[in-house]
Amino acid sequence: MIEWVAYFSAYFLAGLTLKIGDDLLDELDKPDLSWVPLALAGILFGFIMTVSEYDLALITSIIIGVIASGKVNRLQFVVGFVLIFVVVLFVGIPPISSWLDWLTLVIMMFLAAVLDERGNEWTDKEVSPRAYKFFEYRFTLKVSVILIALIWPLLLPAAVGLWFFDLGYEIVGWIVRRNHNSV
Repeated sequence: MIEWVAYFSAYFLAGLTLKIGDDLLDELDKPDLSWVPLALAGILFGFIMTVSEYDLALITSIIIGVIASGKVNRLQFVVGFVLIFVVVLFVGIPPISSWLDWLTLVIMMFLAAVLDERGNEWTDKEVSPRAYKFFEYRFTLKVSVILIALIWPLLLPAAVGLWFFDLGYEIVGWIVRRNHNSV
């Protein structure tokens, strides 16, 4: 039981620290303070990636998706990537049972992650409020991983972890928006 609490807490804290670092860069204009939360996010991402081949596939697809979408646009993000690499190198990549299945998962989840990023930019709140909300909260990947877990049931913990990740991410976003708009 404690393992599951630690596992889902790692996802939650990865989302929380990533959003803190991101908002320190973009919303609060305090880039010097962003290094620590982005470093913590990198460490958490790295550890999550070493848990199972499914966590590795999910986080790999997210990383490739945000890089391909141009979201990694500040120097401070480098510390997170370096620490991901160091943790994965130190702890080790989990065993991959089938490289073809693993690559299929990465590609499917990568496409969903890119669609989330692009959809968030393409949708117009006035033209399609539902589509706007769907992409604003990046539901393509979250729904996709749950559906993919029907085919690959061992993906389910990572799929649920993604929802915990997003919960941490959205809590910080809500707090920053609420406090930043009231100032």
